[in-house]
Amino acid sequence: MNYDQLLFSELRLAAVTFDTAELTEENLVRAMTVNEELLALGYTLSPRDVLVLTGSADADGFAARIREYIGDVKAKPMYPDFPSQVMALDEAVFRFHQMVHYLSTYGLERLTGMRVTRGWLPEMQDTEKTEADETLLAAKTVALLDVSRKYSEPYQKILSKTERMTDKEQMIIAECAANLTADELAGTGVKFKQNLLLIFNAVFTNSDLSAEKKRACLHAVCQHTGDVWKCMDYALTHANYHLRTSQKRLLVKLLESYPLWDFTGNLILSNKKRERTLLMLQFLDFNEYSRKPEYKKAVADLRQGKLRSWESETKALVARRSAKALDRYAERPGMMLRHLTFLIRSGYTIQDISDRLAPHAAELSPQTLVSLLSFFMHNAESLTPEEKYVESVSISRMLRQILRLRLEANETVLRGKKVFVNMPEFDLSLSEIRITNKSAEGGYIRSGLAYRIPENVRCIRFFIYWNDKERVDVDLHSSAFGLKGEQIHIGWNANYKGNALVFSGDITHSDAAEYIDIDFDKARESLASIRTNINLFSGYPTFSEVHECFVGAMAVSETGENIRLYNPKNCFFTHYLTGKYRLIQYGYIDVQHRVIVFDGLADPKASENRDYYSEAPRNGAFSLRHYFHILFTSQGVQTVDTAEEADIVLVMGKPNGDKEVSLIDNNFFLEG
Repeated sequence: MNYDQLLFSELRLAAVTFDTAELTEENLVRAMTVNEELLALGYTLSPRDVLVLTGSADADGFAARIREYIGDVKAKPMYPDFPSQVMALDEAVFRFHQMVHYLSTYGLERLTGMRVTRGWLPEMQDTEKTEADETLLAAKTVALLDVSRKYSEPYQKILSKTERMTDKEQMIIAECAANLTADELAGTGVKFKQNLLLIFNAVFTNSDLSAEKKRACLHAVCQHTGDVWKCMDYALTHANYHLRTSQKRLLVKLLESYPLWDFTGNLILSNKKRERTLLMLQFLDFNEYSRKPEYKKAVADLRQGKLRSWESETKALVARRSAKALDRYAERPGMMLRHLTFLIRSGYTIQDISDRLAPHAAELSPQTLVSLLSFFMHNAESLTPEEKYVESVSISRMLRQILRLRLEANETVLRGKKVFVNMPEFDLSLSEIRITNKSAEGGYIRSGLAYRIPENVRCIRFFIYWNDKERVDVDLHSSAFGLKGEQIHIGWNANYKGNALVFSGDITHSDAAEYIDIDFDKARESLASIRTNINLFSGYPTFSEVHECFVGAMAVSETGENIRLYNPKNCFFTHYLTGKYRLIQYGYIDVQHRVIVFDGLADPKASENRDYYSEAPRNGAFSLRHYFHILFTSQGVQTVDTAEEADIVLVMGKPNGDKEVSLIDNNFFLEG
């Protein structure tokens, strides 16, 4: 994926030049025509951006750009008139076709040792697809970005979030770092420490900067030496543990630019990290390049075992059941959150912990609180031992209180306003905010949000298209779970039709497409949920090496020989798979509640043990509706029933009107 395509898929932005064309009636008609073309693709511009496009020299070809960004299914399935041809096939014929196809690829390769690029496919009628399905989903708003801010604005937006970047966000930031000046890089605070690594390394390896300029930039992005150690570890690894003398001098000088107490405190964050720190000091030749005796002494104390970590000292207090342990934890409230169950099981009460945490609520990460609430509320639902159930419920109640106090410290546009929540396309009670467990594949609408399936949708279609110069075999598979708990499997190693599902056939070469259709009316009679996963069976170790793998889920009102198999305007979500894994639980349908969710949970360790038979999906117990209640209470929001009454209309995606505010663009108001 190129940078512009990443901006579109992850931020729903398209960069154009602003105000270079004359504002004429002809240009306005041209811009409105472009917007009509976008609507046919399932996207639209806000009225304000239509005017921007009117004055842009980039209006010509804009719709073609968006068409390229959204992806396409460029091959036909094994049975081109799917699903009707498959539904009419006898099972013996289907299995025979599949066997011959396998023999023409894997079989020939094993028998002859020759490379096969394309296998045999049955000669089947291929009706010209002339009819587009009716529009089933609302158009998604895409926003225009001034090309002069093409790198600076995405850089600031992504790094302002206090959470780990997705794989594709990292790709965006790497491109931004290569195109921004050192001053621009240093001018943006990086809130989440793991996100510092790319920025630090980009500045550290920039040969155009002087050593002093590098040191100043690195000091600006690293708040303390703890950040420096993390980033230095990353830089050392990427340099294959070989640094030039100038780089060693730079890093030692950077470490000594922080106060001694900071340097000493971060030398030994934990006993486990002590050995890694000593190794890095060795590769830095710290004693040789250090110019401050007191810093040398701190390093000597570390080597001689005279320094004790904050964690080990605090856990020693806990072991003695000392009341001072909680006071010490209160010095680092984030650590106290991470050690909640450890403290409770060590004999400290929920009330005692809450009393220490509450005064420090403003210092805590809302993302951490939301993640913990999701975790403990899941446990409260699923764990049966009474003491664990009670523990989970008690912790969840405390975390709700702390989250409310934390969000009170946020200054948001919602504070004291009348708000109308306009998100009819989502079921808020079945949606969750994923943070630590969000999909690495990203996407503008993030994983965990539950799309409502409109009543006029008769079929849900999962699809996959892949292509590479090598023969690559990617598999689409669905696990359906019956109302009584029974499992039904559709895919290459299972049934090909039945229980409201039908599979288009397993193709084992590149430039191929596979589909699974779900008859929704039939599914509601017998199924509780359906999960679809995607597996890279052969060709490469991970999806990151496949040239193109485009997947998605689509709403269909009619199926038939003349209906197009792929229609971008009716896609709930689509993704190009680029991660370092070979198995992904892509999406699931809660049949009885009529919602579909992009799951996107990948297993980087999956290789031969392909997990086709996973458990039925569960929606998060801490839902987006729960979160809204806490957020609105903390911000003094009055919810109203209509947009006309509201000061602010809260929408999920890009705003399309003057009152509208995007929940996603504001990162769910977790920052403040």
